[in-house]
Amino acid sequence: MSNPKPVSDRNVPAMIVLGIIVSLFGLLVVPIVAVGGQVAAWAVVGGPPLDFDAPHNGQVVAHIDVLGRYPPDIAGIRISEAKTHTVVWDVKPVTGKTECWNRCWNLTLKAGENPASFLAGHQQFRSRGPSSQAFSLAPGVQYLFEVWDSRGRVERQLFTL
Repeated sequence: MSNPKPVSDRNVPAMIVLGIIVSLFGLLVVPIVAVGGQVAAWAVVGGPPLDFDAPHNGQVVAHIDVLGRYPPDIAGIRISEAKTHTVVWDVKPVTGKTECWNRCWNLTLKAGENPASFLAGHQQFRSRGPSSQAFSLAPGVQYLFEVWDSRGRVERQLFTL
């Protein structure tokens, strides 16, 4: 049977470094779990929360409000063709105040015509392009969906209908 090493023989500097690493990890993970995951992760690393359903029957749903009770801070949304970078749709809020939460940020995009302007709760979004009342998406074309917040942070998602 071997005798355990006395405390004085252990690698104390390595134990201090390990303690610091564990503490830093705790500072990053605990707020994410405590605040609700997406909110803290969004505040630390990226733009507005964004998730897409898998395309189904020629349509896809973009979930921007994946936080539930916290309204997203949306300053703009753009869809462009991924291959040509041609802007298909670009909207900005009429007012800066976010008034939407609890699933009013689920945008359904479908093959064919889609409304160019929309309401998210009480907040109006108006199209800067196209100038018509609708924009069109084609099946089989890959698009880039981008959403910005008022701080200029952006999230992107590719999708094909």
